[in-house]
Amino acid sequence: MRMLGGSMLFVGLLSVLFNLFSAVGQYFWGRKSDTSGSRKRFILIGIFSSGIFFLLMGMIQNAMAMLSLRAMQGLFVSAQTPAVSALVSELSENVGSGFGIFNLFSNMGFMLGNFLGGFAVSIVGVRMILLMSVIAIFSAFGMVAFFREDVKNQEDLRMLFRYYRPGRMSVSWKRMRNFAKRNRNITIMTLSIFILMCASGMVYGYLSILISTRFGNEYVGIYYGMDGFVSSILIYPFGRLSDKIGSKPVILVGLLAYAITFYFYFAATTIILLVSAAIISGTKWSAYFNSINTYIARMSSHKERATSLGLMNSGMAAGWVVGPLLGSYIIMVFGLAEMMIIAIIPVIVSIVVVILRVENDRFYANGEKIN
Repeated sequence: MRMLGGSMLFVGLLSVLFNLFSAVGQYFWGRKSDTSGSRKRFILIGIFSSGIFFLLMGMIQNAMAMLSLRAMQGLFVSAQTPAVSALVSELSENVGSGFGIFNLFSNMGFMLGNFLGGFAVSIVGVRMILLMSVIAIFSAFGMVAFFREDVKNQEDLRMLFRYYRPGRMSVSWKRMRNFAKRNRNITIMTLSIFILMCASGMVYGYLSILISTRFGNEYVGIYYGMDGFVSSILIYPFGRLSDKIGSKPVILVGLLAYAITFYFYFAATTIILLVSAAIISGTKWSAYFNSINTYIARMSSHKERATSLGLMNSGMAAGWVVGPLLGSYIIMVFGLAEMMIIAIIPVIVSIVVVILRVENDRFYANGEKIN
């Protein structure tokens, strides 16, 4: 974006628009996956569209076109997220361990991608990196295409959001209230996730700029690679722990690690402190994201699983809409490093919500308590 002449506002809008359109799409695609009984077709839509939009991003020549493509990518890529999470939970005998294995490979890919990108960007440039990523994405598409799925005809629980041609949308508040009443813990957990993602959007919308300013551009990829490496090591053990004691305690560990990580970003003026931040950050990723998916999967019925996971991801994406906008304002008033400290405040609020209002899922399966 900066190469294309985009301002700091445009850098922030890359995250805002992607997550705004993703927030709209997550629930819609998740609901469609539930009502059709299929996961595979929505995963394929997400993977294919991701590759197409990265291909186009590698070719465009102006900042506004980049924003437009990123927004549309958010809408279509969001088709895969709830479907993937629902499929993992349905294939797993122990949900926490299942997400642990899945997220282990996800984080290994994220780690290797950042190391390769950090190394290659100085040789081939950012534009070529975007074009090269398409090879891996379409390879993944080919693998998923061979996955055999038993499609189940699910009960049509009716969408809370109803779309009418030529584009008018109506909202059934009654159905939304009924969904919230049926899924009280899921709704409260989604609120907590939204609050945390506001903080996450504040920080991670601009962290790469802070790292590149202090240490150089090459350290951005190196940092995220170290972060992904630590997360890959810890994610399966945290998944097993969620199966043994429930997801809530592990989620709280992740939230506490978020607060500590943000402080280290503020203080990281040396390589040692940056490495320390990566270690704690990897811990928070592996504890938090694995456990919230496990929690929502356990607390939701099979017929509403992708819908519930889609709602969770919509809350996550909505936080990433609000967060970068708040971050850009706080940076102008207080400064980039100081914003990292201020971001700890919504993390604390999220911790309080989980402690006081969220029930542990240890004795739950398919949304019902097990005796």
